[in-house]
Amino acid sequence: MIIGAQGFTIRNFAQNEADLRVTAKKLHDIGFKTLQVSAFGDIDPHIIREICDENDLKIIITHTNQQLILENPEKVIENHRIMGCNHVGIGMMPQKYTGSLEGMRAFLKDYTPVADKLYDAGMKLHYHNHGFEYEQFENKCLLDWMAEETDPEKWGFILDVYWTQFGGRSPSRQIIELGDRIDVIHFKDMKMHGHEHRFAAVMDGNLDFDAILDACREVGIQYAMIEQDDCYDRDPFDELALSAKNLIAAGCRF
Repeated sequence: MIIGAQGFTIRNFAQNEADLRVTAKKLHDIGFKTLQVSAFGDIDPHIIREICDENDLKIIITHTNQQLILENPEKVIENHRIMGCNHVGIGMMPQKYTGSLEGMRAFLKDYTPVADKLYDAGMKLHYHNHGFEYEQFENKCLLDWMAEETDPEKWGFILDVYWTQFGGRSPSRQIIELGDRIDVIHFKDMKMHGHEHRFAAVMDGNLDFDAILDACREVGIQYAMIEQDDCYDRDPFDELALSAKNLIAAGCRF
């Protein structure tokens, strides 16, 4: 499995062209060859592609603004073609849809025509989970309903193992259940700080990454993007490097 950098981890260092040039070089020097564009500043996609190409970074997937996806899918398609990327990620459903089965279905009703347009353009829409999708309605979690009520050819899932664990489900079990609906997975770890759940470098926390990696291999997931929402008092590039080192020792590769 190929490991890459989730841009959200280093978002504070990717808000303008000058910073992104420095950041891309740092990612290259760590060894990364793949990247998820997420929470970057307002940088022209031509410039993002140029900087990534200069640093041998391939853009695998994005997290793209929810409203832009809904209101201007043609622009989303154009931007992704510029960046050489066919996977369009949505970080979460907008707040107005959360908290009910009816809301989730309204989200699917609104965004499915977009997924259709992306599919016709040779692209795919991918949904990234947090913890709230594990609330149960009619004896089934929202994420299960979403998987059941979406077209596998047009909707994928960016499974986030931290938030899956936070939501009360085994990440390895969820990986097996979603199977080939996952083209890209998010790896981050969880540790305790007193009574507080904290994000951690991969394999530096309490998640069962042996089981997670076994499940990924079983279903054939190709890409794992390393993400750490908050690095607290640690340097995010050092945290990415530590996660990468641990995953390479466990059999992954850049």
